[in-house]
Amino acid sequence: MSSISTWLEDPFILIFCFVYVSAGITALSFLFTESIKNVLERFKLSENFVGSSLLAMGTSLSETINAITAGIYDRGSGSNNSQQNGEMSFSLNSLYNLTGANLVQIVFLACATIFIWNRARKIKFLRPECNRFIYSVFQGKLLLWTISTVELALLGIFFLFKDFSKQLSIGGYSVIPFLFFIIWASYLIFSKKTTSSEKNSSTSIQEQQLIPKYKNIFQNLSSFSFLIVFILIFFAFAILAFLNFNLVSRFEKTLGIDKNIGLGTILSLMTSLPEFSSFFFLYKSKCYDAACSGFLGSALFNLMLPAFTQLLKGGWLIDSISENDQKSLVFWIFTILIVNICFAIGYFTNKRRTFLWGIRNVRWNISWSGAIILLYIVLSLVISPMFF
Repeated sequence: MSSISTWLEDPFILIFCFVYVSAGITALSFLFTESIKNVLERFKLSENFVGSSLLAMGTSLSETINAITAGIYDRGSGSNNSQQNGEMSFSLNSLYNLTGANLVQIVFLACATIFIWNRARKIKFLRPECNRFIYSVFQGKLLLWTISTVELALLGIFFLFKDFSKQLSIGGYSVIPFLFFIIWASYLIFSKKTTSSEKNSSTSIQEQQLIPKYKNIFQNLSSFSFLIVFILIFFAFAILAFLNFNLVSRFEKTLGIDKNIGLGTILSLMTSLPEFSSFFFLYKSKCYDAACSGFLGSALFNLMLPAFTQLLKGGWLIDSISENDQKSLVFWIFTILIVNICFAIGYFTNKRRTFLWGIRNVRWNISWSGAIILLYIVLSLVISPMFF
């Protein structure tokens, strides 16, 4: 183990291993997406439910492994000692990853929207597909967005007033992460699970061309065989996710990369590769609701993962955190919160397919997509490294 650790101190070897592992995660995403389409076809579940639950849990397996690994590492080494030596605990590294995944996924959606709209502007027959996608991003997902956004705001407040939040504990464990876990479980229990029966034969030809295609490579397998394949995909994801977390956790020290970029952006970008890849394959199959629900469901799922980290680590996640690290973390979380609010303003649509204040012009959405990308660049990649 010590020899491997020494090798990874070489920047070239570290980056090579990182790219190699990330490529493996991307390749597995295709198989996972095919299995999601198989679930939709076999059990007739709604895309919004599958996207916000099964897809979110599967594509967030990387973040799950990271959260569990961080708790085990900090319990073994003592997070307080590492923080006193000027190093951030693995638990905080994981927290940057979990919250950062939400940010980079929203920015990805904004970039994808602009790209799809630009193609549709040049190719006329793609416009119905573009409009259907834009309306699918947020429609039927207001509750999901509201819960995750309120949780983010609470997280920022708790980290801002860390002494107060530390007192909200039972048996030495903070109740905050466990509260988020209960909220996530409640959402799964009470959310709508079945497909809507509103679709009928009177659907126009143009709309029929946009009906999701659930054909997949697993559709001829028996239920037992499919279950075995599904478990194997999850197992492979878990191994690569574990390796990925250990590699990117070395970026700040080996490559001298700021933690908000290394952990909040690069690690989040890589652990979000399953979401990005699944989005691409589901979009190609016109499963727009499932593709977009995967992002919002992933945000809610990620925010309950610190419950596992804390359960394994013990104590509150930010015990003995330095003042500078606290300011950096609070700034990071409120950056995500601002982007989240802009996302809702730009993407919210009602059943009549109008944006806020009755606006119908799609350019409203495109303008806010551009604003989201600009905010991300300025706040996360410019201001944060400059001051923290």
